[in-house]
Formats: sequence, structure tokens, C-alpha cells
Amino acid sequence: MAKLELLKRIQKLSTLVHGTDIEGYHLTDECLAELRRSLDALTEEYIIRYC
Repeated sequence: MAKLELLKRIQKLSTLVHGTDIEGYHLTDECLAELRRSLDALTEEYIIRYC
């Protein structure tokens, strides 16, 4: 995955997980947990590759 694409995915997930309008999506706790795991995995991948 290219660096910019990876950053875009991290940003989109971060906006979903930490956004103030998340209540409008009616996500379950399990779904939010999965989104957080995905965000953590992508962030870790970015750090390993580019930092």
C-alpha cells in the first residue's frame, strides 16, 4: 500500500472513530471495536514502514 493511500485510510478511520458525529451512524460497540482495531493496525503498519 502506498504511503499516501495508507495515510488517507488512517485519516478516514480516525474521523469515524473519534468524530463527534459518530452517533448518526448508529454503530454497535462491536463495530466500533473493530474500527479501532483496524485503525491501530494501519497506524502500526505506517510506523513500521515509514518511521
